[in-house]
Amino acid sequence: MNASGSAQVLTQEELETPRSSAEMLAWVDAAHARFNTAELKAVFRAGKHFADELVLEARPMALFANRYYGASSQVVITHVLGNQNYDALVEDSRQQPESIRYLEVTTTLKTYEESLRMELLTKQGHVAAYGPVTAVGPRHKRVSIKAEGIAREHKAIRAEHLQRVQDAVGRKVKNRYERNTVLIVAVDDSVPFREQEDVQVLDKLAKEGLVPMLKATNFALLALEGGNVLHLCYPIA
Repeated sequence: MNASGSAQVLTQEELETPRSSAEMLAWVDAAHARFNTAELKAVFRAGKHFADELVLEARPMALFANRYYGASSQVVITHVLGNQNYDALVEDSRQQPESIRYLEVTTTLKTYEESLRMELLTKQGHVAAYGPVTAVGPRHKRVSIKAEGIAREHKAIRAEHLQRVQDAVGRKVKNRYERNTVLIVAVDDSVPFREQEDVQVLDKLAKEGLVPMLKATNFALLALEGGNVLHLCYPIA
């Protein structure tokens, strides 16, 4: 498949196909695996062919559905693209269904600096994991881009990501959402929230800061989802 041609690696119709919580995660990972050439990896890093919708929306929802619903075949998730005030619909056909009807996703995984880092990775094949990234000129007329690799203390990395989580939730508080909506926040548990101590600090932030912040909203549940194992849920009373 030619990434520069008209053929799409992934389509909106496929993204919006209803899938059970038992099958959604496997489908997301299989779709991700299609970006398997140097050219398609570059397309993926640029967020094209619905790559951003796949990894920043569908995958956090799939992780939540798989974990929260125990990969039930009786809970169906329908990803909905567009400007509506939710990212997915939930149909719960279990004997004792929950009241959750909508999913809204936000992420701490893609900042402007991370986008620049991915651009540089595509350009030169490697990039420093940490350190400032600077660019001169707009993306399509880039004059220069460089990353200065530096060593960072783990606590500093964690503190930065804690702030990202707080900022992400804070942005959602400003908007109006449907009742019975879950707010899913995608977080990085590969480094910032990898250790038990990190999870405890994140849990403290959620209980003392994020949940109280969300009590004036229609959100019914806050879910912090990591790409590896992290899964923290908080009812919003």
